[in-house]
Amino acid sequence: MTFSASLQLRARAELERRRRTKEGESSLPLPPYTYHGGVREAMDCTDQECVLDGPADSGKTHGFLYKIHETCCRYPGAQVSIIRKVRQDLYGTVLLTWEREFLKKHAPFVRIYGGQRASEYHYPNGSRIWVGGLDRPGQTLSGERDLIYVAQVEEMAVGDWEYLIRMTSGRGAVIPHPQIIADCNPASPTHWILQRWNQGDGSLRLFRATHRDNPALYDQETGQITPAGEKRLSALRRLTGHRLKRLYYGVWAPPEGAIFSMYEDETHKVVAFDPPRHWPRFVGVDPFGAKIAAVWVAFDPTGQAIHVYKEYVQPFGVTTGEHVKQILALSGYSEKGTATGQAEQIFAWVGGGPSERQARLDFSGFGLPLVASPVSDVWAGIGRIQGLMREGRLFIHDCCVNLLSELGDYRRKQNRRTGEFTDDVENKEAYHGVDSLRYVLGFLTGSGEETKDQVIDYAVQIGPRL
Repeated sequence: MTFSASLQLRARAELERRRRTKEGESSLPLPPYTYHGGVREAMDCTDQECVLDGPADSGKTHGFLYKIHETCCRYPGAQVSIIRKVRQDLYGTVLLTWEREFLKKHAPFVRIYGGQRASEYHYPNGSRIWVGGLDRPGQTLSGERDLIYVAQVEEMAVGDWEYLIRMTSGRGAVIPHPQIIADCNPASPTHWILQRWNQGDGSLRLFRATHRDNPALYDQETGQITPAGEKRLSALRRLTGHRLKRLYYGVWAPPEGAIFSMYEDETHKVVAFDPPRHWPRFVGVDPFGAKIAAVWVAFDPTGQAIHVYKEYVQPFGVTTGEHVKQILALSGYSEKGTATGQAEQIFAWVGGGPSERQARLDFSGFGLPLVASPVSDVWAGIGRIQGLMREGRLFIHDCCVNLLSELGDYRRKQNRRTGEFTDDVENKEAYHGVDSLRYVLGFLTGSGEETKDQVIDYAVQIGPRL
């Protein structure tokens, strides 16, 4: 880089610092950091949903933490949340960077509450930052926010994200553009983040960071990697498999041990449409766990194919009665089970494993008559899904972003000592959509006969005939 180019870069950095600081608008000082590439673009974004993806150590978290600090300094009374799926995972990662790089160096005036496990940060101008996780929401998720920052959003389900969107509606906001911002490392190619971004309606903006965006790794004047950068990236290069692809190269890649490796977007994903009224319809429900999920399937008697055309996934804080009410409403029924003008005929509601009899009784008590799937073994149910995929008879509508995301990440556990894959599912309790699909397909194909014959055998009318 020439001397002149170096001066131009420094001049742009100073202009950027002045633009962000806007002297006179805020009495609280801002640190003299400059950001680059995709990190800078994401920081400048004002859309309600903004996600920054990229490999590990590309500066994503640092950029968004600056944006949080800037927001709290510039807008007195701003209400901000820092969130991760599991609250404990924030300590030693995001909050370590936050306190070391921002508070101790540039903002000693911020008061910390909660001791070594901080729960709140208070600014002298009335701005406040709440810390929490979806496992312990508390006050962090109890009201409207000006800005929500989600760390490692790839760990969350689409229902979690949509719940958080509602908290940034702008009601009572003190900043011009209330937002939910998030960073992530690449995950499965079917992940809901990509599905939502690929919808093309502009609701979610996705930006890409690279290692070259991080000034701690690359000299921004010369473009050359720094000695510290070489050391840090060499550790990432030693990774293997999908971890190398995701965390070093920044590629959205399927995991090793993927159980539904036969899934292909071109074959199994279709543009959403309302199935013809004469196609028998069924609903699979996972009635127990941290989230409640459901999938609607319709059987095409001509092509002997099954279409998954609708889904429901709801996070914490909803009662069984409310889940039933919402699931019935998606099929056009009131909470009392009476049909509306848009009601669809559901032949059976299927859900729950062998140990979830009480959950089925609870759902039935609120008006949703759940029956058990005849296929109780997990791998037998997985085999039904795999078989229909291999035969090209299972189609998932592109509106089912949570199910598509789960299918791409559903994988076997790996023995850390030998590297071999086991017969257990990694983090199985997180895949509520897959469980819902497993229940309903087990119901339809339980005896191993042709699917169309099973539909006839199990065609028990639920609700009024339409």
